[in-house]
Amino acid sequence: MKTKISVLLSVFLLAGFYAAISLAQAQEQKPQLYWITDCAVKPGMVSKFEAAVKEECALTAEGKSLYPWMAYSSDDFHYYFVSPLKNHADIDTQEKAEEEMRKKVGEERFNANDKAYDGTYEYARIGFVHLRPDLSYAPEKPRLKPEEANFLYWGLFYVDSAKVEEFNEIFKEYVTLYKSKNVASGFTTYQGGYGTDMPFYFVAMSGKSPADFFAEDEKTTKILEGEKSKELWDKTLATLRKFEFKTGTYRPDLSYISEAKEPVK
Repeated sequence: MKTKISVLLSVFLLAGFYAAISLAQAQEQKPQLYWITDCAVKPGMVSKFEAAVKEECALTAEGKSLYPWMAYSSDDFHYYFVSPLKNHADIDTQEKAEEEMRKKVGEERFNANDKAYDGTYEYARIGFVHLRPDLSYAPEKPRLKPEEANFLYWGLFYVDSAKVEEFNEIFKEYVTLYKSKNVASGFTTYQGGYGTDMPFYFVAMSGKSPADFFAEDEKTTKILEGEKSKELWDKTLATLRKFEFKTGTYRPDLSYISEAKEPVK
């Protein structure tokens, strides 16, 4: 799967959401729904925006919310906040719980924090994606531990509406190819829902750093060298309206992880 910068999508958010689910778990789990808030932050307001997020994390921790979020930032100043959901109806449950938490901690404190975001971003939008374990590859012995996945690479696939099934079948072929070569680095695939430019998929890969990611990518390119790999990439391109990629990082300092005994999923 080569990108426009000749990067083989063999070691690819949120995961873009690597922290939300390890690659070793990806093929064992059922499709998981995620709620994503995308904030396009003004470059000159990054410090102010991040300070507001950290304060919100602190207030949420004080309120002992059961609902976590994972934060990611990309190199084009987008910040993504990702929360797992049971289903779309679970949004109402979470919003009601947040209302109660705000009252308990102090509505005026949360209101002040809300105002701290003013003027820090161009826009914020909400969308939904769900994990596709059947279109993801998890090596038996992953190269990286989840906490080592500091650099993230996202491949964004905007699929022709008439070629969705074809796209799915091609990615299943990728999974088979990677398994047959026992590739050490995996990729996790998510399918976009409401709030995304459907049909939309994104593939998440990771590395310890940009240098580590691209060095490993070179190795994987050699492993998959041959007509089959090129054939699959050409077939993939034929199903797309558009292809983009982003790089970024997981932001534990801007994330809220619930201390609940059972994770909310």
